[in-house]
Amino acid sequence: MTYDYDFKDFDSFAQDPYVQQFAIGAMIGITIALIIAAAVGIVLYIFESLAFYRIAKNRNIPNPWMAWVPYCNGYLIGKIGDYYDLKLTGKSHNFAIWILCLMIGATVAPFTVILAFLVPFAVIAAMVFEYICIYKFLKNVNPDNAVVMLVLSIIFPIAMPFIVFSQSKKMDIAPAPQYQQPYNGYQQPYQQPYQQAPAQPQYQQPYQQQAPAQPQYQQPQYQPPQTPVQPQYQQPQAPVEPQAPVEAQAPVEAQAPAEPQEPTVNDSQQ
Repeated sequence: MTYDYDFKDFDSFAQDPYVQQFAIGAMIGITIALIIAAAVGIVLYIFESLAFYRIAKNRNIPNPWMAWVPYCNGYLIGKIGDYYDLKLTGKSHNFAIWILCLMIGATVAPFTVILAFLVPFAVIAAMVFEYICIYKFLKNVNPDNAVVMLVLSIIFPIAMPFIVFSQSKKMDIAPAPQYQQPYNGYQQPYQQPYQQAPAQPQYQQPYQQQAPAQPQYQQPQYQPPQTPVQPQYQQPQAPVEPQAPVEAQAPVEAQAPAEPQEPTVNDSQQ
């Protein structure tokens, strides 16, 4: 059984009012969906960029502005992972270089016929490295829930920017990790920087009564005999002659009282 279609049938189908309404509704629905998707993508990009910018700025990682630039933000995520590796183990795995190379390779490979099939593998490898770096950050700020938050970020990628943004606020509470040098050729076990190991009791030597100190022998020093002091010769003094006794003075005779004088008469009174 065969069907013969004529262009007139398609014209009549396109002119059907129900078909036209359906086409207009589909175009409106697709446009609304694209607008919503673009708005959600912009919001996610803002939260993700702001979160990694805050992390880089708080940990003094150079060029935190790269969080807002495509391709450069992947490089900055790798820098964050390298920062925690360097602080905790003293070594860097160069996540930033690997992520940047894989992202550039995934962009250039489709233009080549030979390497086009490697694009999915490059994208997956870059995402794996990024999630490793994110896990290192989550383990530092929230070690108890780091695995759960990482799994949620992988299963629901839309939740990853909000998780990282919410945990970036805890960097002021959790101090930056510090690298500990190996002891006697063996690497010390990893200790979380947010938890301090209990102080080990110091060994104190039991008290022992000290013996009394023995007197030290001092050798007597030789002192030559001293010559006796010769008495100094003093010339004898002449004897003092006795003084003659002082003669007693005769007593002073009492004077007779003076006779009263007669008053004189002035010539004027006469």
